[in-house]
Amino acid sequence: MATTQQETASTRPLDPDDSPSRAKALDSPSHGLLDRAQVGWERFLDTFEAASDE
Repeated sequence: MATTQQETASTRPLDPDDSPSRAKALDSPSHGLLDRAQVGWERFLDTFEAASDE
């Protein structure tokens, strides 16, 4: 019975030296991401203010 590459990859343990299988860690989020998150949070909070007027 032959195993496929996907089957082999799913059954073997992760290799810490295998760079493609590791995500790149970032020290902190970018300013653009923080700005978009703040805009989204404010938009989310506005939905509660609008709902309380009804």
